[in-house]
Amino acid sequence: MAGAGPGGKPGGPVPPTPVDYMIVNAQVLENTLFTTGNLVPNEQVDIRPERAGRMTKLLFKEGGLVQKGALLAELDREELEAQFAKFKVSEAYNERELKRAKDLLAIDGISQEDYDRIGLTLDQTRADIRITQVALDKTRIRAPFSGKLGLRQLSEGAYVSPSDVLVALQQTNPIKLEFEVPERFSRDLRPGQRVRFNVEGIGQNFIADIYALSNEVNAGTRTLTARARCANPNGLLKPGNFAKVQVITSQNNAAVLVPTDAVIPILNGQQVLMIKDGKVKMQSVVIGQRLQTAMAILEGLAPGDTIVLTGLLALKEGMPVIPTKLIESPNPSGL
Repeated sequence: MAGAGPGGKPGGPVPPTPVDYMIVNAQVLENTLFTTGNLVPNEQVDIRPERAGRMTKLLFKEGGLVQKGALLAELDREELEAQFAKFKVSEAYNERELKRAKDLLAIDGISQEDYDRIGLTLDQTRADIRITQVALDKTRIRAPFSGKLGLRQLSEGAYVSPSDVLVALQQTNPIKLEFEVPERFSRDLRPGQRVRFNVEGIGQNFIADIYALSNEVNAGTRTLTARARCANPNGLLKPGNFAKVQVITSQNNAAVLVPTDAVIPILNGQQVLMIKDGKVKMQSVVIGQRLQTAMAILEGLAPGDTIVLTGLLALKEGMPVIPTKLIESPNPSGL
């Protein structure tokens, strides 16, 4: 028996099915890699004395900021200063002796060998003065770069050696972000590339610029290490912070996005239902990046095409449909 048409009359045309629809358009889509990393100081060093001696002065505040070259501590200098004074006296004496020997040499009152011996003695004294001056300089412990000091590990009056740590110094503006990316994405990274990241407890995103990449892939984890720098003028970011990182590997300025539910898996790929001249058309597509609630279509759709969003399993090729409710295209920034 023939089916009933409109008004219940048999043999009539099948009534169009009302459907929700979307008109796809071109959008800017960033291909983003999500990974994790850690923040590390831009520079970090343990401040140690360069020679053994008794600590006589501590001139810094724990946790304070210091400038490069700032005097942090001093060791006992009395013995070295006494040696320095002794060598300066010897230098003055040997200079006078050399001057007198030069006058005698001019009238053959002294041999060339004796004159050279006096000159050598003066050179040795001056070398001792330079050595003593270097030793005196090493009794003053200075900051090698500007940064923030940690907690003091030694006390005034303690006898110290080069193996003892006085305090840690860190430079955290800028601060470094270190993260790992899977091997297959290693070719998508390059120095100068920007990454976004955030850390727990701070409700904002930060921007860092990649400045260095590891020379090799880690054989154990099959990942590549990257480092980026981020400005940190207010000290919000701390070394050791765990970071959630987004790496923009590429950008598509004409991406076609459709809701994930609009894509139907088939035997040889995927398809969507298009509306052409008021009827359903099965359209094969090639999908690209997958987002939370949408997919990027690489082939099969063009901006301006209309796709069906409801009743997908009940519709067949060539069935008439009536677009009733327009759904807005997915917005990449909100996915």
